[in-house]
Amino acid sequence: MRIKELTRYTFLLLVLMGSSCVDNELDVYPNDENFPLQLVLDAEEGADLPDAEDYDLEVAFADHVGALPGQSLTLHYAIEDLEGDMAGSVTIDEVVYEYEDEDCVFERELAFTAEGDGTSGTITLHVDEDLGTVPDAFEILFTLPGKDNTEGSFSFTLSELSGGNNVILGAPVSFEYQVLDTDIAGEWKLEIATEEAFEELKAVFGSLSPSLEELSFDDITGEITAEFAFGEMKFVVELAEEKEVTTCEDGETEVEMEHLVIEIEADYDAEDGELEMEGSHFILGDDGEIENELDYQVDAAYEVVSEALTITFLKVVDEDHFEAGDELYASEEGSTFIFKKD
Repeated sequence: MRIKELTRYTFLLLVLMGSSCVDNELDVYPNDENFPLQLVLDAEEGADLPDAEDYDLEVAFADHVGALPGQSLTLHYAIEDLEGDMAGSVTIDEVVYEYEDEDCVFERELAFTAEGDGTSGTITLHVDEDLGTVPDAFEILFTLPGKDNTEGSFSFTLSELSGGNNVILGAPVSFEYQVLDTDIAGEWKLEIATEEAFEELKAVFGSLSPSLEELSFDDITGEITAEFAFGEMKFVVELAEEKEVTTCEDGETEVEMEHLVIEIEADYDAEDGELEMEGSHFILGDDGEIENELDYQVDAAYEVVSEALTITFLKVVDEDHFEAGDELYASEEGSTFIFKKD
């Protein structure tokens, strides 16, 4: 045997002998030293109705490993690009966070310092005496013009975080606010006064909500709410059944009876009288357990006249029912419901 072949053979033999006693169960230790904590804005953009008097934006620590900082942090902020009625009107009103103790929520304030005309300054995240760390999330409350015909937009940016080791600002750091000017925006009420009207509503949406499909007319109060916000909407069906709800805020406990509700949520687009909703719904098996989740789409026409919103639902489809004749709901005439401005 040649020397090279003998050396190679000896090396392989040693490897094989050594592998017989190697422990392949590797201990896993999270290496979090190189992954700093990140403070991020909850959203990159948002909107509200023209007459909104305030707007809150959440800032929170992203998912992380390890404890939150035990020392104060300072953030610089700027309110910029103020257009229309926002100029001279938008400032920070307060910065707050929540602390929960024995099922009671306490709202506490963070200090902020506004400079100049109030469109720049700093926010200080102090260490909460009960938490022993800075809060994991807080909300910035902006003042808005609050006029019925408000127009315009503004941007908000965080910068220059200081005071904490291994803490950085993560994306997004900028937020843009605009007035929600679509004519369908806001909250609308529908009164279902007859069993026939309720059955027509179930014909449209029953396939998207097994809970709704199982209800009878006597199970509801007859009040249906449609809420259209920034890119998202929901229908809320109020049930006749009530439950006792106990809330505790800032040390004060309140007990109330509230109606149970069923909600159908979706993203939406409304323009030129056409309304499209997109969301997802659960498919239940014979045992009542969730068997699948499918995306759905609702096509409708709408019209806003004065304080009334008329919606005519034309088609409901999901991933399994896109073919003509196989829709969850379809009608050339459609099912029409008239909502009143709330």
